[in-house]
Amino acid sequence: MERPVFKAVGTPVEELDTPALVVDVGSMKQNIDEVHGAFVNGPSLIRPDVHSHLCPAIAAMQLDAPGTVGGVAVSTVGEAEVFSENGVSDILIRNLLVTRSKIIRACGVASRCSVTVVVESEANTKLLSEVASNAGVELGVLAQVRSAAGRIGAASADDALALTRAVVTHKGLAFKGLYAEGEFEDNSPGSQTLQTLLDTRDVLVSSGINVPTVSVSANDALIRDGGADGVTEVIAGAYALMDSRHTTYHSNLQNAAKILTTVITHPEPEVAWLDTGQKASSIDTGLPAVDGVSGLSLSRMSAEHGGLNVEGDAQQSLNIGDKVWLIPSDIGNCANVYDFIHAAENGALEAVWDVAARGQYS
Repeated sequence: MERPVFKAVGTPVEELDTPALVVDVGSMKQNIDEVHGAFVNGPSLIRPDVHSHLCPAIAAMQLDAPGTVGGVAVSTVGEAEVFSENGVSDILIRNLLVTRSKIIRACGVASRCSVTVVVESEANTKLLSEVASNAGVELGVLAQVRSAAGRIGAASADDALALTRAVVTHKGLAFKGLYAEGEFEDNSPGSQTLQTLLDTRDVLVSSGINVPTVSVSANDALIRDGGADGVTEVIAGAYALMDSRHTTYHSNLQNAAKILTTVITHPEPEVAWLDTGQKASSIDTGLPAVDGVSGLSLSRMSAEHGGLNVEGDAQQSLNIGDKVWLIPSDIGNCANVYDFIHAAENGALEAVWDVAARGQYS
């Protein structure tokens, strides 16, 4: 586990020990204001996906902003446990819970806050009901509808209807609505995934089943437009901190999260090495991008070090000990390798935030 040498509030960020994950608070707040503002004026509300940062301090800022459903989405029971212990009162667990042990833990969370889970099979519904009833709690349930590009969920409206009927007849469960996830086949609010979801809702309603929630993970159009007609909540997370992968789709948002690194050697004019490698960045979706320095690009990473290609004037101006900022490719993967986020304002350390849900994989 990371054991940093903490600096005093007010310390210039470039004096932090490296590598350090630094979030510019002003940029993050602007991102939140920008995205949530669309939902204040749009047809849907936003449910922040806190798996993207795993940090209760950031979740609190997202929930304090307007336009939310008042709760968050997480990927695992472990994450739900952490955020419920940090004051979040409404949690959607997006991964399927199919083992008794995980369902028991989810029921423990449900004893202190509202918990909604996702189901795709009647057998899973039966086990959820059994465990929840024995625990004396109620679990909210969203029936998952298979997205156009996905492989999980009810494959047809009839399948979703049968699954929903199983939910409403079992004790300990409260049917909340429908859910779809995955990458969309296009970036329009009228995508096939959304149409399938809304058509399924109509089948349920025509069968006398109330569908209060229609929940879907975001694409860039849904974020820009504040959702879509018929969708009650849009799940989105990367917007608060951003990363190089999502910047392509959200050019109006800022890269609030960056990794501060140090040049440790410059052995040849065209080559330099940083003190930051795969262990401090995560490269599952690609290498981080170098921010703000012309002529520098990250070409490779070992476990502990990052190799820079150095071109043009940078060959003469780059020195050992210089600081270089990297923009993570995927902020969720990157945040998960840090114990702490250094929060900065106006170039100085403002606070140190716990990444309290890091490593909560189960």
